Amino acid sequence: MIQLTPNDLPVGHPLPWSLLDGDGNLVLGSGNIIPDARDLALVFRHGMVCRDDGGDDAADEQRPAAGPLGLQVGTLLHVKLDGEAARPAASRLIGFIEQGLFITWPQLGGRDQPLQAGDGVVLRGFSGQAIHSFTSTITAVCRSPFRYLVLSAPVQQHATPVRKAARVPTRLAAYLTEPGDEDGSGGSGGSAARLSLLSDLSTGGALVQTTSPAPAPGSRVRLRFNLRTASLDSEVVIDGWVRVAPAGAAGGKGEEGEGGEAGDFPAFGVAFDVLAERELTLLQCYIYEQLLSSTRMPVQPAAVAAV
Repeated sequence: MIQLTPNDLPVGHPLPWSLLDGDGNLVLGSGNIIPDARDLALVFRHGMVCRDDGGDDAADEQRPAAGPLGLQVGTLLHVKLDGEAARPAASRLIGFIEQGLFITWPQLGGRDQPLQAGDGVVLRGFSGQAIHSFTSTITAVCRSPFRYLVLSAPVQQHATPVRKAARVPTRLAAYLTEPGDEDGSGGSGGSAARLSLLSDLSTGGALVQTTSPAPAPGSRVRLRFNLRTASLDSEVVIDGWVRVAPAGAAGGKGEEGEGGEAGDFPAFGVAFDVLAERELTLLQCYIYEQLLSSTRMPVQPAAVAAV
């Protein structure tokens, strides 16, 4: 990834690339417009902004089948070498036997990761009720009819239950407008859309921060933003109503001189209307991927490591 400065971004013109945070998560998709300098300051307020030259490949979706730990064939997996602190690569469970698993070759930014037989790996996947973390060993590297890995049976298993209304911290740029504003795209069509930042997200609502005064509680609003799930970017448009923000929500990590005081960027909650199936599925996938990335496996004594 290439770190950017405010001077690298064209204000008032379409972005030539997608903006990412320091962990590679999507902040604002390419082609979107940052209207003015205050909106630019908001984008940089919560940390570094980067771009990535690498391409993204979407993994094939497969019909679920019962698997180990409750994971289904087709489940998205986060994979990294045991003991490494690097960002995990993405893979999918494609099959299983009594003594092992088959997964697609882990990729990061569209590139195959350098792995070999004998490597120990840490994997995480979501079963629908919990995030399962476990370790395994690569027992075979296969290249025909396609590249995939054979893993030993899972050990050091740990399950982290996920509550029904899971909520994750985010740093997603969104355009805020009123429902029914068909031109609320943040483009040059003269719309009233304003750039905002979603700093907290669930399937029920979001915490929104903006450069303009917060709408009155009870006001109807529309949010348009992009979600990156399984390396694919999808636009989401959701209507909702404004709630009062929790105490201290307007604070940020930015320094004075890089966007001003926290009061310059008021925060407020937005409760989503009932979501359509597409929007609900995309939000759930995004939230679970973020939970996979943030879940940590507890250290277990060697004597009880195997399950």
